[in-house]
Amino acid sequence: MFEKIKQTDEKLSESVVKIHTPWLNKVMLFMTFLGDQGKVWFLAMAIIILLKRSVYVGTSLFLSLAVSFLSAEVVIKRMVGRVRPCHKIDEENLILRKMPKFYSFPSSHSATSFAMATVSFMLLGAGYTVVLMIIAVGISFSRFYLQAHYLTDVLCGIIFGILSAVIVVKLLYVLLNSIDPSLTII
Repeated sequence: MFEKIKQTDEKLSESVVKIHTPWLNKVMLFMTFLGDQGKVWFLAMAIIILLKRSVYVGTSLFLSLAVSFLSAEVVIKRMVGRVRPCHKIDEENLILRKMPKFYSFPSSHSATSFAMATVSFMLLGAGYTVVLMIIAVGISFSRFYLQAHYLTDVLCGIIFGILSAVIVVKLLYVLLNSIDPSLTII
């Protein structure tokens, strides 16, 4: 089964090259740049915290980002050790300006992006959620498009980010409610 998934991943990775165009390459490089080191997510977090002035929302955003990044990037990637598709292609076909150093599975860009979008979905209004979801989808797709990840890396990163956010939001709610049940959380 894993061999079949691996073969399908490699075929999809090879076929994404067929939709590469100079303008789309620039868009995808920009989307990936937004996700690098959580740039867009720290900016979004700062804006949301300033506008919402909610310790619960701010803490949920920060912890979801931290949990999804650290567990995907530091723990799971090193355990799985999957080589990235961009490490298997010729340099002249490489769109990425800087070759990623670490392993491929799961995509921490996708995990952190969907962790943030999930917290927004759970705690904030539709306006925030739509904007963050569009950014999350763009960043996640860019990782596959640029061949930094296989499709399953991205999909598992998305699932992992969603689960991380749900767990953080629920546990934080229980913790804050146990400290002071009369506390207005949102």
